[in-house]
Formats: sequence, structure tokens, C-alpha cells
Amino acid sequence: MNDIDATVHHLRHTLSQLEAGEIGPEAVCARFRLAALQWNGLPQRYAQVLERLLQPLDTAVMLGEESCSFSRADLVQALGQWLDHAAQLPR
Repeated sequence: MNDIDATVHHLRHTLSQLEAGEIGPEAVCARFRLAALQWNGLPQRYAQVLERLLQPLDTAVMLGEESCSFSRADLVQALGQWLDHAAQLPR
């Protein structure tokens, strides 16, 4: 397993944990942002899209998850799609 494969596996596990309520939004944001910084060859547009996807989680951290109106399932799906596309990038 190379570094990208390990990163993708780790982020998929992170999404499973978020979906199950095992970790909070702050952990998801931190893990995805760290992975993006360490992801060699990740185009800037992917980083920009990731930031837009993470914005609802940032808001949840600041205001409290209960006061935010985002669908956890939709967010997990969107981040999963981002991860699918990023994993397909040429290495």
C-alpha cells in the first residue's frame, strides 16, 4: 500500500467514524486538511473544493453541531465523492 492508498483508507475510515458519530467535525476537518497538505500532486482546485465541503463542519465546531442545519449523511457523501475523485488522480 503506497502513501496515497493509506491516506485514502484513513480518510474513508474518518468518514465512517463521522457517520457513526464516533468523532466530531473538528477531527474530520483536521484529518482532511492534513491529508490535503501532505498529498503530493493534489491540484489546487481539489484543495479549494475540499475547503468548501469542510465549511459546514467548521461552522458546526464554532456554533455547536445542534445549531447547524446540515445533513451529516449528505456531507459524508460529498466528502466521499471528493475522495473518490482525488484517489483517481494520476500518481
